[in-house]
Amino acid sequence: MIDDIDVRIINELVKNSRIPYSEIAKTVGLSDVAVLKRVKKLEQEGVIKKYTIIVDPLKLGYTKISLTGINVAPEKLFSVAEELKNKDYVKMLIVTSGDHDLIALIFAKSSEELLSIHSEISRIDGVLKVYPAIVTDILKDEMRI
Repeated sequence: MIDDIDVRIINELVKNSRIPYSEIAKTVGLSDVAVLKRVKKLEQEGVIKKYTIIVDPLKLGYTKISLTGINVAPEKLFSVAEELKNKDYVKMLIVTSGDHDLIALIFAKSSEELLSIHSEISRIDGVLKVYPAIVTDILKDEMRI
């Protein structure tokens, strides 16, 4: 079970995963050794799954981003999901209980490439319908708790 201090530690790491434990310690009112122990525990328990960087897709040439809803025949859900997981253009894939069975975050370098990707997805066996929602602006992008 995590407590308020763990949440504060996690939020500091989300802002900057390279922050020294001594700086986190000052923020949360613990010693750096206590912070280190808590972080190790959070890692062992799978609360912290990995450390990574966040890149700006535009700076890498990805000018088109789509949150794409995908409706799938129920018996094909897992095979379609497996196929999409292996596509480089799919950056995140989520199974939902909402309006769409799957939602894929897709990066493309042009409108033409994005159209081609959506067309390719629609041809996957078991895909019933593809619902692209092109991202026009990102107003908030953080994973803090």
